[in-house]
Amino acid sequence: IRNEKSDRCTLLFDKMKPLFQALLPDNANGGTTLLTQIWSERDMFPKLSQWIVGGDGWAYDIGFGGLDHVEAFETNDVNVLVVDTEMYSNTGGQQSKATPAGASVKFAMGGKRQKKKSIGEMFMTYEHVYVASVALSNQSQVLQAMVEADKHSGPSILIAYAPCIQQGVRPQGLNDMVDECKFAVDSGYWPLYRYDPELAKESKNPFILDSKKLRKDVTSFLQRESRFINLRKKDPKIAETLWEHMNNDVHHRMEHLQQLAHGYKAFDHEDDASVLTLFASETGTAQRVAEDFAAACTLSAGATAMDDLEVDDIDGKTCVFFISTCGQGAMPHNGKEFLKQLDARKEPFKEGTRFLMFGLGDSSYYFFVKAAKDVEQRLVELGATKILAAMGTGDDSAEGGMEEGLHDWLDNVWPALEVTPPTEIPHIEPIKVSYSDKAVIRPEDDQRALNQFYHSDSIHAVSTPIISNKLMCREGYNRDFRTIRLAKPSELDYELGDALEIFPHNDPERVSEFLHNYSADFGEMTVVNLHSWGIDGEISLGALFTYVLDLFGKPSKHFMQQLATFETDEKERQEMIQTDFLTKAAKETGMTIADALVQFKHAQPPLPALLSMIPVIKPRAYSIASAPEALASQIELLVLIETWWCDEGMRYGMNCNMLRQAKEGEHIWCRVHAGSMEPPTPQNPVVCAGIGSGLAPHMAFLRDHVRAAEGGEEVA
Repeated sequence: IRNEKSDRCTLLFDKMKPLFQALLPDNANGGTTLLTQIWSERDMFPKLSQWIVGGDGWAYDIGFGGLDHVEAFETNDVNVLVVDTEMYSNTGGQQSKATPAGASVKFAMGGKRQKKKSIGEMFMTYEHVYVASVALSNQSQVLQAMVEADKHSGPSILIAYAPCIQQGVRPQGLNDMVDECKFAVDSGYWPLYRYDPELAKESKNPFILDSKKLRKDVTSFLQRESRFINLRKKDPKIAETLWEHMNNDVHHRMEHLQQLAHGYKAFDHEDDASVLTLFASETGTAQRVAEDFAAACTLSAGATAMDDLEVDDIDGKTCVFFISTCGQGAMPHNGKEFLKQLDARKEPFKEGTRFLMFGLGDSSYYFFVKAAKDVEQRLVELGATKILAAMGTGDDSAEGGMEEGLHDWLDNVWPALEVTPPTEIPHIEPIKVSYSDKAVIRPEDDQRALNQFYHSDSIHAVSTPIISNKLMCREGYNRDFRTIRLAKPSELDYELGDALEIFPHNDPERVSEFLHNYSADFGEMTVVNLHSWGIDGEISLGALFTYVLDLFGKPSKHFMQQLATFETDEKERQEMIQTDFLTKAAKETGMTIADALVQFKHAQPPLPALLSMIPVIKPRAYSIASAPEALASQIELLVLIETWWCDEGMRYGMNCNMLRQAKEGEHIWCRVHAGSMEPPTPQNPVVCAGIGSGLAPHMAFLRDHVRAAEGGEEVA
């Protein structure tokens, strides 16, 4: 994994460090043994994220030749951050090629005549360089750009707007730095964008414009800084001419960037689109879903952040909203201004203002899709019409994940918009896998691969033993409540009110039976070379289908559509894509993904496609019933073993089936998940109301109160 772009090396080093320290003496750095030599070079263990940081004078002027050589070669996996103060700020404020026209700086006291060099667009012409223009006023965009740049296999450059003291920011100098960045972005003086070559590999537009609307006049921005004001005092006519050129340049650049972002869509003009696709996204998921919808909808020109429009822009229009929720029911940053305008609006919308709403979130949180509900309620209050009675919801904690709710919602959206559903073949990104020459693999090698999976960037789980698993109900009771106690290693530190996410696994015997029935080409002992999900090496298909893939989960419509592309029997293909097929199958047999694959055996996806189609096992979160200060060495859970019914009888979910059979001493993989409730202090009076396993967090709160009282603290 030495060449892998992840922090898995760092995680492994964190586990190795105490082992080295236990084996080696304090002065081990001077030793000659192999262990001491390895320890002396421990700074090479973590995978480094390499960044070159420089100013605009270096990047635009004196160092541009070297920078260009670095960025020109696709094999140079290095990231560059340019701190753009738009002058030689550390040597007295002289002009550079980063200085904009109209600025009065040293060596251009009469106002710089030439436009600023567009270094970002220059590097975009290479097509393999990741390029981003960022500013601190949009911190999530800065973080997203840095993460994408680091993941990109090749060179990258981030140009960051950095107000400096030489600019003479008014009225409070650099105390106004974040506000100054926001003013620069809103006026179009500093555009925000990202150019990601990885998107081009997926046949997507690689250019994303993150600031799509001019909200303020650029002249108002120029009047905030001494470098522009001084020229106006000295020579008003020249200043007026240069400022006018600046205003024209800003509008021309914005039109050009908008064309880059939207020009690929088949409309003569963006206004010809009759559906506005809008999103509010904190982590990028809602934005991705909105962009995918806009690409599939023939009536939409593209997806736009809600804050890039005024509320007046949706008056009389048909809009489709994709809104996530962050924090305690808060609106994402790029939807806050829109919601503020919506709340302040008094005038009803025109007749013909219609909308569809899709909310994204996690139903285990109290504030599930609250931001979307807030917008929906206010739109209705102002006279807008809901096209569908029910809001669509994408639930991360659902068995089929967010995609399940999305596809169910889209089945109703297309006819409601009178749009033909997309007929293109569902996209399947094959997993990087090949058959190994080995006929068998040792159990410890399987375990090594699974450790890579559970320690990967997206999971970060810990294996811990079960101390006890006790049934709380009397024999014959129709509900299965149990308390499960786990050992608490140091990696599982938690706070009062947190939850524990448990990663379940499939029954190995059922996996073996499925592989035997499904294909004669492979079985549970088949060894493959896998390069996905954090695993980089050999693993048996038995281990892969048992611990990684949700083989016995419910199939989604998206899965059936993917499977249908491999079906050679037309009658069976039509059956599996019928709208009500999964509903009937769930009621009659409780169909699983494994059942669907066996039933439609004419559809035999190649192994790389099959592994891609089956979703990865998701963890199940359980509120922690213990208090960390009262029970330091253990974690206690209160678990209800849930069941569900079909015509053929009772069924268990994967996680509940595993937990009801789990025995003392067995290990499970888990991780801590921050709770959504604010825990009370011992000084807060507590009134608890919970049903069934909902008692768990209240048990933790009460146990913490008891612990405080026994320790002599004041307790309410």
